[in-house]
Amino acid sequence: MSNAESGQARARVVRLLVESGIWLAIFMLMWVYSYTFERDLEIYRWGTVSWPRGVLLAIFVVATLSLLSSWRAIKRGAHLAEEFGAEHFEMERGLGATLRIAGTFLWPLLYLWLLPRAGYYITTPIFIAGYMHIFGQRNWIHLICTTVGIYVGVLLMFTVWLYVPLPTGNWPGFYDLSNAFLVMLGAL
Repeated sequence: MSNAESGQARARVVRLLVESGIWLAIFMLMWVYSYTFERDLEIYRWGTVSWPRGVLLAIFVVATLSLLSSWRAIKRGAHLAEEFGAEHFEMERGLGATLRIAGTFLWPLLYLWLLPRAGYYITTPIFIAGYMHIFGQRNWIHLICTTVGIYVGVLLMFTVWLYVPLPTGNWPGFYDLSNAFLVMLGAL
């Protein structure tokens, strides 16, 4: 390994450690801060602090996985451009790229517009699958399995564990379907 490559590898390690240190500091400071608003609630068995701490734990897990993945890549001496080739990183051009960029911004806006009208329970799986498709996922098995996994995880987190009400929608039919789904979830 040349001196230039060694210097670049050292810079990547330092950058990785600084970034991980920042995320760890945010996690620790916010975790300590969460004790200032910890109170028991009669209607909610986990108290007021469970939701913020859940987010903090998610930040910690994602930051740790990112650190491990990046560290492994650095230890392997991986240089992405060399590993995949420069053609892998060329930008997509043309109408397809324009539609993908437009979809990246317009699809969430459509979701936000539909959410109070059609409800969370119907629009969210369509949004997740559509967004994955916009970002290039074409394998239908992966698309469906990932959509179901994310959807079930979010439903469990919000409706079963955190008791957060999600929008049921106000359009006829959608409201009834969402409420039927809530009754089914209540049986869990």
